[in-house]
Amino acid sequence: MNLKKKWLIGVLFTFVIITLSACGGSSKWVGTYGGTSTSGTKVEINIDKDGSVSYEDDGEKSKGEWTENENSIELDFDGQVSDVSEPLIVTLSSDGQSMTVESMNSNWNPDSYQKR
Repeated sequence: MNLKKKWLIGVLFTFVIITLSACGGSSKWVGTYGGTSTSGTKVEINIDKDGSVSYEDDGEKSKGEWTENENSIELDFDGQVSDVSEPLIVTLSSDGQSMTVESMNSNWNPDSYQKR
């Protein structure tokens, strides 16, 4: 195999590795989670791969964005869900089947939701 082909294969291999590693981190968050909030309302949170998120609370739907941190994600709905408690901080259980939604604001009660 000549040098040009080896170089091209090396570049393509590097590109594939970088592409796969860029997509791999956020896929664990993607999904639909639901349950009853601490206030007694039915909540459904849908986290999409493209960085968008929807929050439905007793039929009222809010759309926002999520960003990934080291061990959590932040949900930002531009104040539609709670103008004093956003961004909401989400952590996953070790098995990835439930999430806890919290806020830095002490007025927000932590909620737990199950993956559907």
